[in-house]
Amino acid sequence: MPLVSFVIPTYNCAPYLTESLESILAQTFRDFEVVVVDDGSTDHTWTVLARYSDHATIVRAPHGGLSAARNAGLSAARGEWIAFHDADDVALPDRLAFQVEFLRGQSTYDAVFCNGERMADPGAEPRPVVPPAIARRWAGRRVGAAALFQGYPVYFQGALVPRRAFDAAGEFDTSLRVQPDIEYGYRLFAGCAATFVDRVVFRYRWHATNNSSDRLGGRVDIARILERLLAQDGEAARTIGRRRLRARLARHYYRIARQRAALGDVPEARAAIRQATALRPLDPRYQLLRLWAGA
Repeated sequence: MPLVSFVIPTYNCAPYLTESLESILAQTFRDFEVVVVDDGSTDHTWTVLARYSDHATIVRAPHGGLSAARNAGLSAARGEWIAFHDADDVALPDRLAFQVEFLRGQSTYDAVFCNGERMADPGAEPRPVVPPAIARRWAGRRVGAAALFQGYPVYFQGALVPRRAFDAAGEFDTSLRVQPDIEYGYRLFAGCAATFVDRVVFRYRWHATNNSSDRLGGRVDIARILERLLAQDGEAARTIGRRRLRARLARHYYRIARQRAALGDVPEARAAIRQATALRPLDPRYQLLRLWAGA
């Protein structure tokens, strides 16, 4: 039985897949298996994966999105620990060695999340994926609802998490197409003692098809996540503060309304601004936009 399972969802990432998989197979820590989930790719992904059939368990699934592919990968994984990896990213050779040694060397934390850096053009300075101010604030501390609310980005491709923690938190939400990691972070961190270490363990490839490039979809997802916290997660709401949650949620609905209006989607814009004004009825910005939209 392997100690660690690398779970790698992939969808139409054939141009990057070989480099990504080779970075996993080059890990200096060797007690791991590789589980790749092809999420209904329509490019030549399957041709690339065929070359790795002796090195990985390959799961072929109908296209369901990142969360569905991760759920399928977790179902196939056998390891005591789970290390997610994205099919267009590159893991540094000592990613797993560092994380396993870190967790074995202390008893305070169950899981560790590390930093990454964006792949840069030749000669350009690479940028960390966790902004420096946030990295300084949370390095060496337990991350939870407060960290997520204050902007800590959950990069599972930089994490090592016990399988039991995923079992306790449940499946990834397949209805969230852009920000499933943030929603899952709230659930995972509630029962799993995780810390952040400001060490780069992967290189993040930025391109036009990244989920995070869908700003409107991401904002809609975050609004749904905040609604859930208010309605269903009393502990997180107490930690963050209900007034702060409502104010943040209102701002998201306000910005959604503006983006919808710019796209000519008037009914959805009206619905969003009504939600913003219901949360913050005295804010003049929301009332002005509501008047303009006839909501």
